[in-house]
Amino acid sequence: MKQHILSTWRNASPQPLWLIDPDRLSITEYKKASEAYLEAGGRWALVGGSLLTSTDLPTWCALAKNESPLSLILFPGSTNQLCTSVEAVLLLFLASGRNPHYLIGAHVEAALFLHRWGGEVIPTTYILVGDVYALRAVHYITQTWPIPPDKPELIQATALAGLLLGQQVVYIDGGSGALHSCAPEAVAAVRAVTDAPILVGGGISSPEDAESLLQAGATFVVIGTAAEKKKFSRQTWEEFFLICTR
Repeated sequence: MKQHILSTWRNASPQPLWLIDPDRLSITEYKKASEAYLEAGGRWALVGGSLLTSTDLPTWCALAKNESPLSLILFPGSTNQLCTSVEAVLLLFLASGRNPHYLIGAHVEAALFLHRWGGEVIPTTYILVGDVYALRAVHYITQTWPIPPDKPELIQATALAGLLLGQQVVYIDGGSGALHSCAPEAVAAVRAVTDAPILVGGGISSPEDAESLLQAGATFVVIGTAAEKKKFSRQTWEEFFLICTR
């Protein structure tokens, strides 16, 4: 199995990671947006979403590949989003939920496609966190409850369980458009038991939001909704990269 991106991530310095929702970013807009991100220091971007309603993701990724040298990593909301015009795929193990489809069912559906493709697959322990009164689209689609953000020991144990089962990356996510980012205490608790790459997403809209998460041990702070709504310029991305070097 290829591990080029995973190997690089294991030694990566803390940094922002762009999450692209193709429903909200046209290919025409993508070219300019990716240039700003690349020029600021970006190397990879996640692409995908819990529910895509107006975009065929394989087509979008194929077009995007011709528009920019940015490495796209698939963050699939379902097996319908699987495609070959990406550098790698996050194989998500939804460890915070108890829906069997996202613990093994979707993986069985995807297995032969990924094997035939032969690209890089990154086994990822995916943990949804958040308050039950502020559920996001991802909770509805997966039919799972998030882990309360004030339970760092439970988030830690969930991450560790996934790692012991062979996952290589931990992704702690509050969901797109979350009102608040993950608690730094939860990130620190996970970092205390692993040196694996840790991605943290949801509710990160400013360098100040990112700073505490990076200091707690996040490898990547995933930024999607904020970059989409504010149409981040090179200067805005540079502000995030700068905070990572402090």
